Amino acid sequence: MDDDDSIGRRIKHQRKWAGLTQQALARKLGISESLLRKIEAGSREANQPIVARTARVLGIDIADLTRQPYFRKGAQPDRVHQAMPVLRRALAYWDFPPELDGPPRPQAEVIADAFRLSKLRQLDRNIEVVEQLPAVMLQAAALFHEDHTGRERAALVDAITAMLHAAHSVSYKLGYEDFSVVIEKQIQWLSTQVNDPMLAAFSDWVRTNSLMRMGDYSTGLKILDRGRAGIDPMGRDNPEALRMLGSLHLRSGIIAARANKPDEARAHVAEAQRIAVHQPIDTDGDWRKLGFGPTNAGIHAVATAVESGDGPTALALNDQVRVPAEWQRRLPTRVGHHYLDLSRAQFWQGHHEDALTSLEKARQVAPQQTRHHPTAHEVTRLLVRAHRRTNQPLVEFTTWLGGDGNGQ
Repeated sequence: MDDDDSIGRRIKHQRKWAGLTQQALARKLGISESLLRKIEAGSREANQPIVARTARVLGIDIADLTRQPYFRKGAQPDRVHQAMPVLRRALAYWDFPPELDGPPRPQAEVIADAFRLSKLRQLDRNIEVVEQLPAVMLQAAALFHEDHTGRERAALVDAITAMLHAAHSVSYKLGYEDFSVVIEKQIQWLSTQVNDPMLAAFSDWVRTNSLMRMGDYSTGLKILDRGRAGIDPMGRDNPEALRMLGSLHLRSGIIAARANKPDEARAHVAEAQRIAVHQPIDTDGDWRKLGFGPTNAGIHAVATAVESGDGPTALALNDQVRVPAEWQRRLPTRVGHHYLDLSRAQFWQGHHEDALTSLEKARQVAPQQTRHHPTAHEVTRLLVRAHRRTNQPLVEFTTWLGGDGNGQ
């Protein structure tokens, strides 16, 4: 793992290809020339907002800078990437029924499989999700286009949305940007097929993923405002509405932080924490409920500080967070992402051993997510650059990060 393969070095190559000086690009990006110099030299992390703005300014795809998806080479090709083409074909059938070899399976069986796969997504079992989802998705699509009404149709919509959410989560994390955008549109279309304010709000929540990746934070915040407006009239005595409302505020906090609006970000997280008072026990969440409660709100407070570039505040807030031990079993992807965020703040503050420990914890609880996450790669690269002497734990982690994608 060397600086020649870092996002910063790719920014440098693309900048030179465009005929821009560091001063000129820094001015267009709205950052200091010294910060850009550090990013290009590989001594400072290129965060998501800077990557998104750079891609827009230079007229290139974000993938040209991140090089996602991260394909693994070696004797064992990365299974999760091998399975993606089959998943793409299966998800082509959403507004028109697919042709099956025989009649579809009973609806109850298909729905049960759909929510089983949705749970596997939460458990960081992405390979199984991608490999098993196509067959179940085709069955559900065929059933959906039969003459169903009322509860049967609503149940199928729930099941298909759960699978689309799983497919979106995996494709987005792996860096299949174009595919995740298509899935977002499918979820939006599905939300128009039933009269369900929660599904409409959820479709808005999902829609902001691609907008965040592209750096269109203003539109993302407006869409989330729309989502909240659609469920506020339901009142605060509805637990499901409270969970969705809180989740929308947490997402707004992250986006506002990336948009360099720290006060607005903190306000959204504070509102979510007030809502969480009425939800004293954290929920696992599914496509409809998401995951919400005091712990998740606290984790998002840390993440918001990280996205705002405020390392000291992030570490101070983390001291107040108590992640239940059972979360490592129930919600490993949420816990793993928290440790990845924490590693950034720890590195900024010069706590390199703590940063590596956080990366190791992220690997322990959610190995598939960690291996394919840009933060893991960039923080590891920064740690390698910062250590002039051999650091065996870092060497071992770096070796694991660059290995095939089938191990744990």
